[in-house]
Amino acid sequence: MTIYGAESGIAIVSARVRDFRSLANIEVELCDFTVLIGANNAGKTSFLDALFAAIGVGRKSLDADDVRLAIGESAPPKTREVLIDVMLRPIGADGKILDAYPAGSFWTNLWGATGIATDDSLNEFTPIRTTLKWSEIRGEYVLERRFLREWRPFDDWAAAATQDRLVTAAQLEPLALHYMDAKRDLDEDLRKPGSFWRRLTEDLGLSVPEIEEMEKTLSGINEQIVSKSAILKHLKQSLAGLQTVVASDSGTVDVAPVARKLRDLSKGVDVSFQTAGAQPFPLARHGMGTRSLAALLVFRAYASWRYKQATDGGDSVHSVLALEEPESHLHPQAQRSLFAHIKQVTGQRIVSTHSPYFAGQAPLQDLRLFFKANGDSSVTKLDTSSLNKDDIRKLQDTVIETRGDILFSRGVVLFEGQTEEQGLPIYAGRYWGKTVHELGFCFVRVNGTDYFPFIWMAKALRIPWYIFSDGEPMPVAHLTTALRKAGEPEPDKCPNVVVIPGDMGLEKYLLSEGYQAEIEQAIDEIEGKSKHLDDYMKSMQGQKKKGGKTRDYTVADGRELAALDYLEGNKTSAARPLAVIISSLEDPKRRFPRKVEELFEAISKAHGLTAVKDPA
Repeated sequence: MTIYGAESGIAIVSARVRDFRSLANIEVELCDFTVLIGANNAGKTSFLDALFAAIGVGRKSLDADDVRLAIGESAPPKTREVLIDVMLRPIGADGKILDAYPAGSFWTNLWGATGIATDDSLNEFTPIRTTLKWSEIRGEYVLERRFLREWRPFDDWAAAATQDRLVTAAQLEPLALHYMDAKRDLDEDLRKPGSFWRRLTEDLGLSVPEIEEMEKTLSGINEQIVSKSAILKHLKQSLAGLQTVVASDSGTVDVAPVARKLRDLSKGVDVSFQTAGAQPFPLARHGMGTRSLAALLVFRAYASWRYKQATDGGDSVHSVLALEEPESHLHPQAQRSLFAHIKQVTGQRIVSTHSPYFAGQAPLQDLRLFFKANGDSSVTKLDTSSLNKDDIRKLQDTVIETRGDILFSRGVVLFEGQTEEQGLPIYAGRYWGKTVHELGFCFVRVNGTDYFPFIWMAKALRIPWYIFSDGEPMPVAHLTTALRKAGEPEPDKCPNVVVIPGDMGLEKYLLSEGYQAEIEQAIDEIEGKSKHLDDYMKSMQGQKKKGGKTRDYTVADGRELAALDYLEGNKTSAARPLAVIISSLEDPKRRFPRKVEELFEAISKAHGLTAVKDPA
């Protein structure tokens, strides 16, 4: 069950958008702190803009560029209308959705009977529709807002009936959505009319006698500065010429180096920031990361102060922060700490991000993935209702918090061992002529053979996934169990799953493919001397292996056994140089072990990739 902030007594629980930019027809369930993720141009910013156009403070004007273009259209037809619906529900003191608004509440008095609808179960809610449509009379697109009479199922939501009267500005004002885009900058906000800083500092909360006393002091400071500055006195005398040119009667000219009125002080205010052991610098001389974060903290102060002022006056306000890419210009650790700062902002928060460090701290149920399909944006959420508590814990701890980059990947390749972790990205780079990062893929080592959390997450977020598995009985049995649990067929029936044959791990498989010479070359590079395997065989002959078995390298295949033992004992150091050697062979047929190439062929087919002709 979603728990919302209880401060205002309401929450936006759902938003629907039709024909707005790339948003052809979407519905987004909103929680108290909703995190929007997805690739660039997937529709996250468009969704925030749509909400701002509907209920934002200082609402943006919209025009034909905001109306969705279908494939092949150069301009939208005048009959196409943009629809943006939001549903609000009453929230109790425990943060849970109520069946009805409390009698005599601020919101029932504000919206009245026309602003409160009921569903078939007599649950009360407030639906508001914003429509952007072409006006033949005015010759431009116009916005109008009306309460809805109903909230239809998503398949038929656009046909919902509206109230006759428009929503007034007074009815919308306490529902305050504030939009902070990625270009926020406190240094600029200090001087920009209408910024959160200026709104917060316009009225400093001082009494009239206090203001008069301080302004008298300011006048005295001005007089003192002018009287002691030869330059200012000279300027004052020169400007006195205004009297003879523009004034028909006597007039005076004064110079005020300091603002005379207290209300004007905020216009010239400066904020300095000092790190430990350094001198203070004004924000203008700090980087964009510091200035962007400072702007966000000022909004936090503004939202909490505005809420306090409203409640002290017996009113209410539901503040909503729509925030674009809060991680901009911040280093990874700062991105992690930022999550807690935003969580402290009063009201509801809707945040878009490209940061795995930020998104990785969000609970699974708060994530919304935006993705493009045939030019239009779609949205999905993680439905964890079929998972048990242990599954959810693994997803949060193993996937989200440690490999949040998966959320933004083009595809995920899963495997169990260190050899694959070190070697597969090398083979992939040679095969496609680009690094896995350039291709947008995540190559991920799972914890042992616990594939299920990763498969479930990838499927839930519609991220293509692939598995490269060892062929020993135990790993194959674990893989089969994970696939079944995820609703997938057996490994040999999954085209995106490649299993090494013959009861072998990757090291043994490479030997079976005839890479003994390349393995010995890698060993020599690692140890820094020629024919090191001979020394290894002499020193380790007769020694016990990890399972207690005695090593015997005098048998017919003793050299292969010694090479296998070396690789298994030096996985982290041997996998990378061995992959480089094999993938650089002159013979193109031997550059990629067959099962590795089978994996890459499956990925290429699904993503339209082509292997380079001569990757060596």
